[in-house]
Amino acid sequence: MPEPRSDSRYALILRPSGSFDVIDWPTELAAGLNLLAREFNTTGVATFSMWPGVSLWTYVDAMMHRAAPLNRSAVNIHSASGYHPQEYYGTAAITGGPQRYTYTGLTLDGCYELLKIAGIDVPTMPKPRTK
Repeated sequence: MPEPRSDSRYALILRPSGSFDVIDWPTELAAGLNLLAREFNTTGVATFSMWPGVSLWTYVDAMMHRAAPLNRSAVNIHSASGYHPQEYYGTAAITGGPQRYTYTGLTLDGCYELLKIAGIDVPTMPKPRTK
């Protein structure tokens, strides 16, 4: 397995409202699971590998818990992966894929591409001027 890039250190948090956060993703799996448990307000966290190097995380009942709002961003990303359509409810997170007993993070470019797939408009940051 190739080593993750040094800039692969982020997780993308997708909320049902269409808002999102890009957060630091820890290198240790236990710390990542604790972070997600706090974000999802639960102790039951599940993951689904959608592409090599891309995993979707939800709380365990996110596919059945219809009392929570539908997360269209997570649904759009799941649909783009080519798997059978699946609805997700509540907050979801996207990280990199499994590697040596942990999960890698995403690059900022990867977060940007996933936001486009999710249907969330994000402006392109201008390059700094060097003059």
